[in-house]
Amino acid sequence: MKSIKQRRSERDEGFTLIELLIAIVVVGVLTAVVIIGVGSLTDSGEESACRASADAARAAAAIHYSNTDGVHPATLTAMVTAGELTVPNGVTVNALTIVPTGGGWTMTMTVGPPPTFACT
Repeated sequence: MKSIKQRRSERDEGFTLIELLIAIVVVGVLTAVVIIGVGSLTDSGEESACRASADAARAAAAIHYSNTDGVHPATLTAMVTAGELTVPNGVTVNALTIVPTGGGWTMTMTVGPPPTFACT
């Protein structure tokens, strides 16, 4: 009569090397899909942030035009100084560009009647 321990060890089989390799490959493929998905989320987030800043700058330009009796703003700095464009912390405003700390995107103002704003 075999002991319980001997009977159980004869029955247990476990995973084969092939099954383990297949599981590792499946996990690797899923990891790659997640990494690619997260990368595109970051890109679309930066694009949305730039678009939102451009929309805010357009609105500030309209306010500036209204406040100065029909004079378009010459620089982004002029709108910030006049309090028409609010800039959050971590954003650098030059005469014609807005750049967030750490980069990722740049918004550029083209002077003209009316000024235009582009994201890069």
